[in-house]
Formats: sequence, C-alpha cells, structure tokens
Amino acid sequence: MEERYITISFEKAKEWYNSNNSSLKEVALQAFTKKELEQINLKELIDLLLSYNELTSTQRIQLESLKNRKDLNKISAPKLLRILACYFNGEFWKKKEGIEGYFFYKKDCGFMNTYSPKVMDKYWCISSHTSVCYPTLVYFKREKDCKEAYNIMKSLGKLDALYTDF
Repeated sequence: MEERYITISFEKAKEWYNSNNSSLKEVALQAFTKKELEQINLKELIDLLLSYNELTSTQRIQLESLKNRKDLNKISAPKLLRILACYFNGEFWKKKEGIEGYFFYKKDCGFMNTYSPKVMDKYWCISSHTSVCYPTLVYFKREKDCKEAYNIMKSLGKLDALYTDF
C-alpha cells in the first residue's frame, strides 16, 4: 500500500480529536500528542463560557474584558479560579455557614474540618464544608462544578500556582 502524508492544522486536529469518528481521532493523534489535543486554551475557554445563555450581564462583561487582554495567559490562578466559581455558582450564590460548599485543595496543605475528601489525583482532593466558611477558600455550589473547575485549572497548568510558597 502506498503511503501519503498530509498536513493538518492544530485546530483541525483538535476538531477531529473531539469528534465521535474514531478514524479521525486516530489521524489527529498521529499528528499531535493527546496532551496537546486535550489542553484548553484560555481564549477558547472564555469563548465557551460566553456561549452559555445563563450568564448574567455582569459575568458577560467581565469575560469580554478578560478576552480582550493582551496578556491573557498571565491571569493569576486565584483570579481565574474566582472567575470559574462566579460562572459555575451564578452571580448571587455565596457560601455561608450551614450551606454546603465544595472546594479542591492540594493534599500537603492539610486542611482541617474536611470530611471524607475525594482524591482527584496523586496530589489533589475535593472536599466540602457545611458548618464553616473560610474566607480564603473558593467554594463551588455543586461538586460536579468543582470537579470541572479543577479539570480546567489542571489543563491550563494553573493548579500549582494556587499554592505557591512565598
């Protein structure tokens, strides 16, 4: 069988990789690594968030202003996490004592009052608080949203920046 070579753009490979067609997915993986194809671009993430109809006008304005920044990849990890929490929780939800809120943390940080943390990977866990509310933690209303925020932060390479030593 005669072999031929094709040139494929990263965008097209990513589209093929995310399709339901296993043959196209295989071709995309021959051109780029799985890690490259699964990595989320911050601009793409903002576009995805802007496509949701449930955004408030305040959230939409904040996301649009972020999208237009030239130094988009320099957005600090804590700020990005707060943006994701605002998006997932809605503008008016606030964690209060007596209301369950989910958060993720690095295992070696040793939070107290965490009941049955769920291990996300080798270094990270997800847990919740009901009776306490720490002002420095970013809480999510639903566990699935917390997991999604964790995955986004991980794919952007921003997790370790959440807990840097000063």
